[in-house]
Amino acid sequence: MIVCSCNVFSDGDVRSAITGAPQPLRMSAVYASLGCAAKCGRCARIIKSIIADSRPSVTADASGKLAR
Repeated sequence: MIVCSCNVFSDGDVRSAITGAPQPLRMSAVYASLGCAAKCGRCARIIKSIIADSRPSVTADASGKLAR
């Protein structure tokens, strides 16, 4: 799926850009790793959603300790 029509990159391109990147990842780092810059900004919400979905979920176990 095309995420950014201005720079023509897909959700797969965004996922590849964020793989192995330090967290928390900034939007500017995604654009930079794809060799472009934000233009109209319509893709920002989708990119933020992909970044959020890529973060490991944090839950509490039965003892109340956080587990990943």
